[in-house]
Amino acid sequence: MRKYLAVVAGSVLVGTLWGCQGAPSAVSSAPAIEHSFDGDSGPDLAACQAGNTLCGRQPEINVATNGKQVVQVTWQNVRIYDYDGKLVQSKPLAELIRSAGLEPMPKGGKGPFEAHIVFNEFIERWVISVSCYSDCLLVSATPDARGEWRGVYPTCLQGGPCIDRNPSLKLGYDRNGVYFCAGHGGDENPLSVKGVGYDCFAIPSAQAQAIGQGKEPVNLNRTHNLPLDIVPAVDHTPNKAPTAPARFMNMSCARTAPNACQNSTDFPFQWLVNSFVWDGPTGRWNPSGAQQAVKTDVGSKANKWVYNTPCCGEKTSTAQAGTAVTLRTAGSHRVMNVLQVGDHLHGVLGSGPCTGSACGAQGTDTNNVMFYVDLDCSKQDACVVAQTAKISGADFNPLFGTVGADEKGNVGIVASSVTATTNLSVLFWSRRKSDPPNTFSGPVMVAKGTQPHTCRPDQSLVPLGNTVGILTTRDPLDPAKFWTTAQWSNDARPCVFNTRIVGYRLGQ
Repeated sequence: MRKYLAVVAGSVLVGTLWGCQGAPSAVSSAPAIEHSFDGDSGPDLAACQAGNTLCGRQPEINVATNGKQVVQVTWQNVRIYDYDGKLVQSKPLAELIRSAGLEPMPKGGKGPFEAHIVFNEFIERWVISVSCYSDCLLVSATPDARGEWRGVYPTCLQGGPCIDRNPSLKLGYDRNGVYFCAGHGGDENPLSVKGVGYDCFAIPSAQAQAIGQGKEPVNLNRTHNLPLDIVPAVDHTPNKAPTAPARFMNMSCARTAPNACQNSTDFPFQWLVNSFVWDGPTGRWNPSGAQQAVKTDVGSKANKWVYNTPCCGEKTSTAQAGTAVTLRTAGSHRVMNVLQVGDHLHGVLGSGPCTGSACGAQGTDTNNVMFYVDLDCSKQDACVVAQTAKISGADFNPLFGTVGADEKGNVGIVASSVTATTNLSVLFWSRRKSDPPNTFSGPVMVAKGTQPHTCRPDQSLVPLGNTVGILTTRDPLDPAKFWTTAQWSNDARPCVFNTRIVGYRLGQ
């Protein structure tokens, strides 16, 4: 092991990077990695040359657990593990979709791709959203992921319009419903990019469960013109009131250039919050009449952070050790997941470094950064930033960060990292409620990359991570434990991606 210095929220923290596959177990209530094992990998160069149309893509990983099974989805497979990392079952994603009664291939031919998975403990069912013929929503028939599944095309129901071949589906849930969002060309939101908005659906819990029995939902509660990349929160609150709002969060974007949510320089973004309030099986979107735009400093009286395109250059790609092939990190610009705990929303946003005069109190960096936020929405239409932190350092380059938070105020963040002198690895940051406000400890090494990640000989850069978002969800049998997944590099063979499944504890 070796010591490191990491600048977090403007402070220099001293800690330890562990060169093993997991951190040592804690004897106190300190956050700790409890599970870390390999997930899906592949394919290889031969499969690419044989015509596999998705070769050379990022793995598009997500994971969830029901307390016994850990299920990971990639564009290749749906894989079921036990808690010790033993593979119980593996099935091609396309095969699962067909068995659920849907067509896996989008109309453009390539697919299926970019799946999310959750285990909804309130209905005791697995739920998958995935881009297929017309964006699919799959639900298991029982709590056992090995059993039967059924599915629907939500955007096509009740006259549509169908949303086809959209690579940016979002998925969330709470005690009252399942929430599904998809990009809709031609719509737009005034605080997001022009020409693309999001349609979101709020499906009552009982009707979502019935999808697993082959029944189409009657109440879709569809809305249009929400901002690009809006993320429904996952809310594990067991006693959530029937009329308590479901929250949806992301960032505002510049409107001056194409793809400005991704490609911007020194943009003083705000957090965007939308809500849905139930009234029986129906309800209202943003009942106050407008989405909230929340400034990023504590108390939300001013903006503190500026967004920049993920590093580096026009291709937004990052160097790695042992090869001239770079890794494309552009998808890291999104809020990957949103976790709601009581009235608080937790999220983390990836950004490129700020380097010029616009940085102000944020400071300058050479590597990518992550912005953590805890939004206090106890005043229903007036969310404010309770805590926030910039996570950055010279020895790591955080990518695709995903957040977990418990009811006691402890927080964990897992992200991939790669630099010119390191291979793609998985790191963990944490904060305890008792820690100084707006600070994180870390990183701790979860999985240390051993090989560069390359693909076809003519490919100078390889896409990385998951452009749709990586969920972190709480273990339904243990409120202090959270599960997520990340990409790392541990195979010298071209085109073979590696993934890691991580379970961590935030406290006792």
